[in-house]
Amino acid sequence: MDAVQIEYSPFDLDIEGATGTDLLATCRELGVTVVAYSPLGRGLLTGAFNSKESFSNEGDYRVMFPRFSGENFEANVKIVNQFKALADKKGCTAAQLAIAWLLKQGTDVIPIPGTKRIKYLEENWASLKVQLTDADEAEVRKLVEGTKIAGDRYIEAVKGQCYADTVEE
Repeated sequence: MDAVQIEYSPFDLDIEGATGTDLLATCRELGVTVVAYSPLGRGLLTGAFNSKESFSNEGDYRVMFPRFSGENFEANVKIVNQFKALADKKGCTAAQLAIAWLLKQGTDVIPIPGTKRIKYLEENWASLKVQLTDADEAEVRKLVEGTKIAGDRYIEAVKGQCYADTVEE
């Protein structure tokens, strides 16, 4: 089995072609599984980060990402609140909706949410019970595509490493 690990979440659809490449289609054409890291948008989609004070941990790496800084963060929290409203409507948490949405993208997409706490592991696991209809999936997609996520996912210095060609051996 072949796989590619890449960031993929309702807040990061670059794999679907936004960067000028359609890595998801290529993976599917080649039978390559997509292992989706940061399916919760680096924690943003959990709703736990609703103010700059949410990042109280001195070593929190998220503060260096453009999506978590200044006006971008404030704009993205508003989108997360809309996302959370969709989750409430489905009777699940925002994190569960994000994972269920990824699972709805196909059996060749495997989300790998990271966590340090058992309660969040259990919450994430429960996303397997969230049944999304095609209309639910479309509603999530409409929200994230219709409301531009503010800020890039990486700082300018590392952007060139994303979707870079590799040397063929």
